[in-house]
Amino acid sequence: MKLVILILLSLTAAIGLAMFAMEDPGYVVLSREPYTVRLPLALFILFALAAFAILYLLINFIFSLFAAPKKIGKWNKGRKEMSAQQHTMKGFAGLIEGEWSQAEGNLLTKLDHNNAALMNYLGAAYAAQQQGQIERRNQHLETALKAHPNQELAIKLTRARMQYQAGELADARAQLEYLRLSAPKSVAVARLLSDVYQQLGDWPALVNLMPALGKMKAFPDEEFAARQKLALENHIEAPALLQGDGTRIEETFKALPRKSKKEAAALGSYARQLVRSGENQRAETVLRKSLNKNWNEDLLAVYGATETTHVKDQIKLVETWAAKHDKKESPAYKLAMARLLQRNDQPEESRDLYAAVVQETGSAEAISELGELLEQMGDSESALLAYKQGVRALGGGSALAPAISQPDTQLIALDGSADSSVAESTMPVVADAVVEASIEEKPA
Repeated sequence: MKLVILILLSLTAAIGLAMFAMEDPGYVVLSREPYTVRLPLALFILFALAAFAILYLLINFIFSLFAAPKKIGKWNKGRKEMSAQQHTMKGFAGLIEGEWSQAEGNLLTKLDHNNAALMNYLGAAYAAQQQGQIERRNQHLETALKAHPNQELAIKLTRARMQYQAGELADARAQLEYLRLSAPKSVAVARLLSDVYQQLGDWPALVNLMPALGKMKAFPDEEFAARQKLALENHIEAPALLQGDGTRIEETFKALPRKSKKEAAALGSYARQLVRSGENQRAETVLRKSLNKNWNEDLLAVYGATETTHVKDQIKLVETWAAKHDKKESPAYKLAMARLLQRNDQPEESRDLYAAVVQETGSAEAISELGELLEQMGDSESALLAYKQGVRALGGGSALAPAISQPDTQLIALDGSADSSVAESTMPVVADAVVEASIEEKPA
């Protein structure tokens, strides 16, 4: 389009010049003794324009000759960058497809002409690890760190993540703890460090890290609560703490972060450890103070298992808490009451509550305790059934869940047989057996 416009303008100018020359051609005289040249004005203008164009092209050509090496260099550089980009694309495609050797080779090709060489080194390190070449992986990461020292956090975090995946937990821990000091606000570092602590079973370290994880919002609320509960329970309920008279348990609990001491998981674990070490009264006090402030079903279940000399007062307290929070239909309330009533020499009421819990939740713990109660009451057949169902519940047996959730369903052959012709191997679920036992109860 520009060329067409230029041609049209040139033609217009030529026509105008011709018309001007026809009306008054004029002359230009160039004289230098002994020579004199006389030219029409129009012809002189054409010659002048032609000379200007030739001179312009000549000067442009000369400058182009001087600029040629630089232009050739840019072109060559662009060609190499394009080739490096193609190798990078092939390398990452190889990572996706699991072609580790090819991916590593492509990612390390023509890195001098790659503007994103850091990603290539990290990808090559991952490919080397997938091939079991740990030393080569470390070399790639070291090269990346030397080439990009300002990206230390990203490179060392990647190294720690690869070490974690490769099972090098001690090395990953050392790397991440160093990064925590240099980048305390990094969510990625804190998250991965919590995974390493959990994998190592270093519950005290994980408990101390939890407050920072909470402030960072490092995990969704539900996941954070589950992780914190796991850490607190495993830390406080460590088998080593059971040795002694409870002093170590007290010290462990006091060493917890202040906020963690108020968590239900910590209080429940602390109380369970006190019960195991024979400190029932202290456990009852801890649980009572907490439940007076806030309803918590896990703590209530532990409270029901805490044996004291004033069980009647415990029963009244549990009833008061449940009425206050409208939780008298809660399985946790029924389980706690069943335990307390059993110790208060009210076996029939306790049995009915245990049966209700089993019917509603299928809890292996409730089934086991129900079996013990039935055995104490002399109902050995129902007790045996309860024990067997408890074993199935702990082992994840498929027969238990439908039996508990559907009261009318019959529990098939506890020995695994599905032969319906054997009448003795087909029995009702525990809850139904207990109800029948209560109706046909033999006098003591």
